Order: sequence, then structure tokens, then C-alpha cells
Amino acid sequence: MRFCVVALLLNALALAETPVRASDLVGMMTEDLAVDRNDARMARGLGSVRLTEQLSGETVEMLQRMGVGRRTLHELRSMSHKSAGLPAPAQPPLSLDPQPSPAERAAMIESMRRYAASYLANLPDFMCVRDAREFRTKILVPFGGTFGATALIPADERRWRAHGSYTAEASYVGGSDHYRLTLEDGRPTTKTFEQLQRKVSSGEFAGAMKEVFSSGPSFRWDRWETIGGLRTVVFTYYVDPEHSGYWLCCPRFVTAHRGFVYADPQSGAIWRIVIYATGLKGKEAVSAAGHVVDYGEVLIGGNRYLLPEKSAAYNRTSNEEWREDVVYRDYRKFGSDATVAFPTADEPAKPAPAASSNHP
Repeated sequence: MRFCVVALLLNALALAETPVRASDLVGMMTEDLAVDRNDARMARGLGSVRLTEQLSGETVEMLQRMGVGRRTLHELRSMSHKSAGLPAPAQPPLSLDPQPSPAERAAMIESMRRYAASYLANLPDFMCVRDAREFRTKILVPFGGTFGATALIPADERRWRAHGSYTAEASYVGGSDHYRLTLEDGRPTTKTFEQLQRKVSSGEFAGAMKEVFSSGPSFRWDRWETIGGLRTVVFTYYVDPEHSGYWLCCPRFVTAHRGFVYADPQSGAIWRIVIYATGLKGKEAVSAAGHVVDYGEVLIGGNRYLLPEKSAAYNRTSNEEWREDVVYRDYRKFGSDATVAFPTADEPAKPAPAASSNHP
């Protein structure tokens, strides 16, 4: 199995189109803080969000302590003031209380480990549809008439630009992910992923779980956070370079990673994983990268499983930022009567186990 990651990206555009709960807004913020941290982009994403619940001053203060930038903080405070007359959330979106005891934390970590082991051992073969949208923004642009001269675009001026979309039939068979392109920019295609010439993330079905829980990570309790109406316990983790199977390209290299695991405090069920590269020294082609996978309940063959509902990938190089937003739908059992074939040439990458990759 491989864990294919190039980057992390966020859902500000989707949230800006619909009314959201306070916890949904916090989820967007904590994803941004985990990886991208572009203050101007985060603030712009908040501009047209319409809350259906109060955003308390305490929640805004907690987000400030977690590192939101000046512009984002200004927008959040304005939203808090405007939402004062709305109903209060049933549960606080963010909280440090009650802080679990060392014994309780150890029990939660053990529950997460047991859940992950069972998840990887019992995940069935299945198929689904994977819809992806790609966005890019330049960091360097040509400057003047001097050959090869470039100018840096200030971070505050970098805006995401749509760079197309694609749909793939995705399957998880025999412990591995497989993909076959069906649509490019809404039109039928027979291209392979290599011919697509786009960056592509993969490994969301089991790779993220395997990479985080099979690499000997150290966990540390961080907070409580409500996602999708469920109060989850959030642990930070770190995997050192020696135990990491997290790799980026191009050329390919393995790097340490850290992030967050969101889990049900009783069952240990994993509802969100945030992973991002760490220890990058500036010599690599990629200067920042990460991945967010959000899980949802799916019915396959009469049984319920937590499987990817959406994911986000982010990548920064010396001259460009890239992101990919993915939605997973139409899950069904993969059986002997399946008519979809997944030839090796149609897979995004297949170079190393428990790794991450993309096409440049």
C-alpha cells in the first residue's frame, strides 16, 4: 500500500457558498492553520461566509492563540460581533476543558491504535467516484526585459485560480488504491494520469491511516473540537524521518511529517487526519506540503464503514502553489461482476510502498 500526498488545500470556496455552523467554520480555520497559513487567503475566504450560530469570543481567542493572522483575526472578530444574536452551538466548537488525565489520554490513544489496526485489517474491496478540482497560483512572475529575470508576488496578492477538474473511477482492491480517468474538465477522456500532466494526490482510502499509525508516532493531547456535530478529541503526532513513508516529488524524497488526528474519545474511530511535511531544509523542490482527509459513514455490502468523504492536498514549490479539492461519492462493493478495469498505466504513481507521489 502507498500513501500518496503532494499537498494540502482548503475548502474556503465551498464554505463561502453556503450557510455554516460555527464548528464548520472552525474546521476550515484549523485546516488552514495546520498547513497553508496564508493570512490574506484565509481572511478573503471568510468574507462571504454566513453563520447560522454564534461564534463566541472565547472561540475566536482560541483561534488567535492557535495562530490565525491579523487579517483573519479581524474578520473573525467581526463575525463574532454580528452573530451575537444567533443561537449558541449545542457544543463548543473548540475547548481545552475538561483536560483528560494522563490515564485517560493513554486510554484514548490505545483506542485509536486498536481502531486503526482493525480498520486496516477489515477494510473491504470497494469502488467509488472521485471528483477533483485543481487550483494554482504563481509565486514568481517574469520581470522586465531581462532574460530569466523574475519578481516575487507578495503572499497577500496570491489568489487561487481554477486549473481544471477531473473525475476518476477509484477502487480499493487487495489493499491497494487504483484509479482510472473518466472525465477531464467535464468531458469523457481515455487519457492516463500520466498523460493528464497534472499533480494528483492519492492514498486516501487506507494510506493515510497506515502512514500515521504504522510508523511508530508519538501522540500528544491537544484539544477538543466539534466536527460534523461530533465532539472529537484531537491529538498531535510526529513521525521522524527514519520511520516515515511519506514522500514527495519531484524528484522523489522521503520526509518526516506531523499533524493532527481527530477521533471519537470512546471508540477511537478516526474522523479526520491532517498530515503535513516537516523538516524541509529548502534544498528540496517542494518547500511545503500536506494532506487533509475527512471521513464519513458509508454503507457497503450491508455494513457501515468510515471512508473518505472529502480530501484536500496542498503543495508549494519555489515558483508556484498548488491545491487539489476532492469529493468521494457513490461507494459500492467491488465484486467479481465489476466491469471496470484498473490497468497499471492509469494509476497516478506506483513507485514505493506507504509513500506519497504526484505527477509534476
